[in-house]
Formats: sequence, structure tokens, C-alpha cells
Amino acid sequence: MQTIKTPVLNKSLCNWVFCANVKLQMILLLTIIVSVLARVFPLEMQKRIVNQAIKLQAFDLLVLYCGLYLAAVILAGGLKYLIGVLQTFIGQRAAADMRKELFHHMLTLPLSFFRKTQPGMVVQSLVSERATLGDFEGVAVAIPVTSILTCWLLLVICSG
Repeated sequence: MQTIKTPVLNKSLCNWVFCANVKLQMILLLTIIVSVLARVFPLEMQKRIVNQAIKLQAFDLLVLYCGLYLAAVILAGGLKYLIGVLQTFIGQRAAADMRKELFHHMLTLPLSFFRKTQPGMVVQSLVSERATLGDFEGVAVAIPVTSILTCWLLLVICSG
């Protein structure tokens, strides 16, 4: 059995979000960056299709821009699916880690605690109460980063 350095009750939510799954959070962050670029890229292609290919009546440019547009849309859809899978995996792993640490903490409690506490409360704290925190950890980084990057890239494209 592994020893726990910080008691589970003293760990902050930031510790669970940023320290528990650093590698997975970095993979998620990189996937989000590529996904945002793939979602914003079709906007630029639409502009080029209208302003260059159609205006200049260049069929080769039209085919090229339409192909790039479709590739970006398909890539963005695949990356969106991957982001969802990563968020779910991170959240489930966090919930499992919290349950394990809480269970190990409960093993250290005196017998008088279990005599006073209803068994259903102990089980509920191990199972259902950790699920929401795990779900939060899965999206805690992804949603703000996606929103900020999308807004920033749209501002760059619209001003340029």
C-alpha cells in the first residue's frame, strides 16, 4: 500500500486539477490548441474561396481551398471527439484517485466513527460525492482554454 503525503481532506481542488494528471492535462491542452486552430481555419478558407477563387475564377484555387476546408472540418470533428474522451478519462481517473485516498483515510479512522456514522453515509461519500469532482477536473482546464483561444484567434482573424 502506498503512503499518502498530504491527507485527502487537506488537498485543494487545484491540487487535484493541476497536479494529479499533469501529463494528461498537457496532452489535452495540446489537443485543444490544434482543435481550435482546426475550427478557426475554415473561416479563413471561406474568405479565400470567395475573395480569391471565385472572384478570380480560378478553379484550381477553388478545389484547393475546398479540400483544405473539408480537411479542417473533419480534423476538428475528430479532435473534438478526442477532447471529450480525454476529459472523461481525466475525470474518471481523478474520481478513482479521490475514492482510493478517501478509502485509505477511512481505514485510519477509529471504530467509534463507524459506530456513530450510518453505513450509507460512508458508502455515499466514497461513491457518489466524488463523481462530480471528477467530472469537474476533466473540464476544469479544457473549457476555459478553448474559450479563450477561440476568442483570441477570432479577434486576430477579424482584425487582419
